[in-house]
Amino acid sequence: MRERRGLVGHETDNPYYEGKKYPEPTVCERCGLFYRDGHWQHPPEDLPEGVHRALCPACRREKDRYPGGLLYLGGTYLVEKREEILNLVRNQEEEARGQRPLQRILWIKDQGDELEIATTTPHLAMRLGRAIHSAHKGDLEIKPLEDEYMVRLFWRRDLKEA
Repeated sequence: MRERRGLVGHETDNPYYEGKKYPEPTVCERCGLFYRDGHWQHPPEDLPEGVHRALCPACRREKDRYPGGLLYLGGTYLVEKREEILNLVRNQEEEARGQRPLQRILWIKDQGDELEIATTTPHLAMRLGRAIHSAHKGDLEIKPLEDEYMVRLFWRRDLKEA
């Protein structure tokens, strides 16, 4: 991922960034997020009259099954600590979503001794991977894709044989 700060008005690598503003107020017809003051946010208690309807970028990613980040977890340690790790993942997502509602988990695919976690943004995938690594150690490898707005992370930890 290239650094984008300070490049106001330039194109982004994010295919779900439209470079336009939605008419205000707009509500996401799928998840209920509310577009106001130039960004998607949690909806107010009472929606105003005459709201426009659209799909927010996170719901479009979910509908298209096009993640911004993929986190792969594996190893014998994962098998032993699966629920604890999944609780950490869910708590991190909830905290991130409280601040940035477009950051969410798209799916968690259980493949026995491995998990695949897809997120709407590379930022959330990085947050999840770093939180798991911080709490459970192991090996974390981060692989940003050069020409895409996407990151892949690989975390693995095996239990030591006695």
